[in-house]
Amino acid sequence: MLEKSYEYLKEKLNGFVPDTALILGSGLGGVVEAIENPLYIPYSDIPFFPTPTVSGHKGQMCVGKLGKHNVICMQGRFHFYEGIDVRMIYEVIRVLKRLGVERLIVTNAAGSLRVYMPAGSIMLIADHINMSGTNPLIGVCEEPYFPDMSNAYDFEMRQCFMKVAEEERIPVFQGVYMMLTGPNYETPAEVRMLQMFNIEAVGMSTVPEVISAVQLGMKVMGVSVISNLATGMDLHKPNHGEVLQQVGKATQKLTLLLTKFMEKE
Repeated sequence: MLEKSYEYLKEKLNGFVPDTALILGSGLGGVVEAIENPLYIPYSDIPFFPTPTVSGHKGQMCVGKLGKHNVICMQGRFHFYEGIDVRMIYEVIRVLKRLGVERLIVTNAAGSLRVYMPAGSIMLIADHINMSGTNPLIGVCEEPYFPDMSNAYDFEMRQCFMKVAEEERIPVFQGVYMMLTGPNYETPAEVRMLQMFNIEAVGMSTVPEVISAVQLGMKVMGVSVISNLATGMDLHKPNHGEVLQQVGKATQKLTLLLTKFMEKE
């Protein structure tokens, strides 16, 4: 579907082969500042490529070196709630795979369902629950048609990331992430239900990219930056501006962890 997108990016990379892709969530675009000798490619220049419409998603790729890896970084992602079909998200991940990517690191801003994990915390995703009501593999005819999801968030990558966090003395939680469709925030009743399911964090993205990457044979790591306590857990009403503000405060910590991780793993 995105053959022209692939051909354009292949030409722009001019022989550069990325082995790792990063997808940055709301407010996390500052991570690209750690990339050496960056080449920026606006999504709007890429033929037939979708463009994000949400503030906090710049809408460009950044290609360069991070640690010991060649990376291609998506500074802004696509959401089902924007009206972008999840099959398109699959095709975007497939383009990254064809460019040489073998590992995918996804980040997002998420609401915490646990009072011990407040805004500004970092949570490594250990597993997810897909409650979006859809799946990017619907209609995909390539094998494996029924991909195994038992190690969707690669155990060895997570171990390495936690070791880096320990060395840097930066607290990092691990937990289960649930994707809901959005774009509205959850009701207090929905939050109480999710807490009963033993979910640690909730958001509106990430799962389509992860399912797609696993089906395509990539290793995946996911990180949530906690932007707020979920609705009803305190007296504060969540809003997108404050989400971006809280995530911005944690970006420096996440940038350090990702840079050190990419030097080791």
